[in-house]
Amino acid sequence: MLSRSRLAVPSSTSSVVAQSTRGGSVARSSRHGPVRRLTNASRRNNARPLASGLRNQQKLLYSTERVIQLRSNKGANAEIPKTLYTPEHETENCGVGLIASLKSEPTRDIVNKADEMLIRMAHRGGCGCDPASGDGSGMLFGMPDSFMRSEAQKLFGATLPASGEYAVSNIFFPPGSDESGRMGELKAVVERLLRAKKHNVVGWRPVPVDNSSLGKDPLDSEPITEQLFVTNGKGIPNRAFEQDLMQVRKMAEEEVNGILGPESGFYINSLT
Repeated sequence: MLSRSRLAVPSSTSSVVAQSTRGGSVARSSRHGPVRRLTNASRRNNARPLASGLRNQQKLLYSTERVIQLRSNKGANAEIPKTLYTPEHETENCGVGLIASLKSEPTRDIVNKADEMLIRMAHRGGCGCDPASGDGSGMLFGMPDSFMRSEAQKLFGATLPASGEYAVSNIFFPPGSDESGRMGELKAVVERLLRAKKHNVVGWRPVPVDNSSLGKDPLDSEPITEQLFVTNGKGIPNRAFEQDLMQVRKMAEEEVNGILGPESGFYINSLT
């Protein structure tokens, strides 16, 4: 019988099993002694120990290489790592925080706390020579359903369907595209792709912004932000609706990049 310890030696047994699993029984001899003929039953029984043994060998080899590298960099007395974690590869990152309600209820208090959290992480944001120019920050939160309904009614006189049956897209347009007329062309691209999917375009909402805190450089490149309201025109399930919207998003960005180039400033933040 082929022992488990023998199975853990990839230099002699991995080729045996690899060949036997491709069809037919294989009998071979090696420096570890004769290897019995493997039957279908024995292949099934031995496959899992072999795979486990190979993984252990690979982990051991990887750990050994790390020890050698560590000692060559930090000397022979360097502490040997006991896990696969490699602190040498660790780098600084941006600050990220998560605030949620254990009751799963959307409230203004959560947004206020998230705003406070961003303020407390100001030290994690980079800035240039101009203190008013930095990396920026933001929030990601769920759809404010009641607010969107009131805006749709006020702007378009439209009553939105049930939550999940409509979407609101947040889109960046290149600076100055509203004055040049280019923004109308880009909107037409998105609308055409949505209608091709048989969905309904309700209307566009200009997003009010406060750019008083921006420095000169970010102010010069500030995009025009608008929201697009879309409703499910096919009565399809929510998951299928989301898939359609994702496809439209990717196709719109690709088409616009082909017209204006990838650095045009057109970007669809969300379409969901």
